[in-house]
Amino acid sequence: MLAITDPCELKASDIYRQARTVAAKTSRGTDSHWYRVPEELPWQWHLWFDGGREVCSATFCKQHQRWQPGPTLPLANLTTGEGVSEILGELMSTTHFQEKPKALGVILHVADEFGLAEIAQAGEVASEAGDDFQILRYNLMDDPREVLADRDVSLEANSWRLLPFWGSAPGQARCTAVTLSRSREAFLQQLLACAEDLRMPVRVAVTSAAVETLAALPLLKSHLEGGCLVAVSFYKFTAVFAISPTGELRTVRSLTHRGGSQVPAGFGDILWNMALGAELATPKVLLVSAQAQALQSAAQELELYSISRQPIQVELLNLAEQPTLAEVPGHRPEFLIYDTTAVDQLRAGSTPLAQAETFRALWSGWARQSFMDTARLDHLYPTQRDLRVLRFSSWFIYLLVFSLIGTGGYGTWSLFAAMNHPSWELTPYQMKLTQDKHTKLLEEKKQIDITSRLLQPRSRGWVTLEFLLQLFPEDSGVRLDSFVYSAEAARAPVPVAKGVKPESTGINRIWTLKGLVKPKALELLSTLNSQRGLSAFFERVAEATGDDAYRQSSTRQMTITLTQGRNSRFSPQASAGDLARDPALAFPFNFEATITQALTDKDSLSLPLEKPF
Repeated sequence: MLAITDPCELKASDIYRQARTVAAKTSRGTDSHWYRVPEELPWQWHLWFDGGREVCSATFCKQHQRWQPGPTLPLANLTTGEGVSEILGELMSTTHFQEKPKALGVILHVADEFGLAEIAQAGEVASEAGDDFQILRYNLMDDPREVLADRDVSLEANSWRLLPFWGSAPGQARCTAVTLSRSREAFLQQLLACAEDLRMPVRVAVTSAAVETLAALPLLKSHLEGGCLVAVSFYKFTAVFAISPTGELRTVRSLTHRGGSQVPAGFGDILWNMALGAELATPKVLLVSAQAQALQSAAQELELYSISRQPIQVELLNLAEQPTLAEVPGHRPEFLIYDTTAVDQLRAGSTPLAQAETFRALWSGWARQSFMDTARLDHLYPTQRDLRVLRFSSWFIYLLVFSLIGTGGYGTWSLFAAMNHPSWELTPYQMKLTQDKHTKLLEEKKQIDITSRLLQPRSRGWVTLEFLLQLFPEDSGVRLDSFVYSAEAARAPVPVAKGVKPESTGINRIWTLKGLVKPKALELLSTLNSQRGLSAFFERVAEATGDDAYRQSSTRQMTITLTQGRNSRFSPQASAGDLARDPALAFPFNFEATITQALTDKDSLSLPLEKPF
């Protein structure tokens, strides 16, 4: 077993080294079973003992919902912790499970003692005045002396857990503390040490068999009409629970068996007084035991009390004859609440006891409270998140070292390759020839670039004719008197800085049209008298001709000047002969338009100012 030191007593560097040791020698960083409670594990080993000669051992496979007898454990071994490794090796095989378990949850059901301790008054413990028992529960676990009425208790010899009374009447105690001795923890500590050496997750818990039997009562009996006292008989004591007519727990008593008797002394008087204190109209007692002789003795005691003193109704519940416990080893009802399928089916039902707050709270975890403080033991080890961060940091360190080695190797290889390059052997004359050749090539590349820009197609004659056709389709009613197209360089741009020459200059393309139009063609011209219409017309020309010079760009601006007027020679009464001699008589309007496209010096079609040669 690893020698683990409390992290609170170590320095940061020692904590880191201890965490690395835990990560290397255990499976806590990769196996989440280390951080689960025993009842959540798929493979469970249940031990039940009542102080007799035998220990009831049972295994439960949660996946297959299967109970079967577990390995034999002598009572002496439970006290001394001997033979743990052999038993653990047997449990790790397929003898008691259908498959080899990867983890094991060990639950020790203590049925040889059931002590009760009084909680301090409401004035001393403020949490008791509220409805939330959780605060009081954790306070009892952390510092029992501050919660218990008797502050002179031994924390090394005993442990306490809270048991609320969900159905307590006003003015009565709202809860009590169940106490168990810690004498059996040595066996579990030995089991944990052996499991750690085998790198197998084993989680342990110590529970009270009396409280678990109360939680399993709805699985054995669906309802208790009018409420009653439930007396669960064990070998050394009898636990009596007062259940209200609504199925809520009101109080509890622990009655010790003295002188080898199976019935507590003054059993009838105690039950009668408890029934009165619990405000039960008709005292009824449900006797629960797996021993028929113990049930018979208790029933005879109560029958004699009913005849001689006060009437008490008695009902017997023999656990050995219950069909629900037929497949459970030892017919122990304490094991039933760990079968989540059976509990969930009962929780979804509508039986009176299943709907009570008491039993729903017991199933949610109150009945399975562990009296062994495993949280303090777990605190010694790093959390799963810490181990994952540690593993990630180890990978990061390896990656960083690999990167440094790779970078160093690549740098060394690059230096070696550069030092052995043929250029190191060049003479000064050869280097000058190479530099001159390089300069010449750069100059030639520059000449090619300038020439390519100069030779770009900027104006095509057939595209200009297509421009007219797109502007005035056939039979549009236009008589064109003149058409002039020109493309000239714009004014040379101003240098951006003193001594810096501009690299290129823009181009102005101008289309000038003059002629006569009819009303239909006049509408075509009107659509051009806006930026949107003019842009759409140029895009139409670009699509028809494939000439990118007509496409829209942020470096190109278009303007139009349109003048329209009436034709003074128009004659609506002109004959066909007159129109043949002078066609201008048929056009009522004249127009003159100038369209300009200005390409800035940033445009791809701008003219370079530098000479190529």
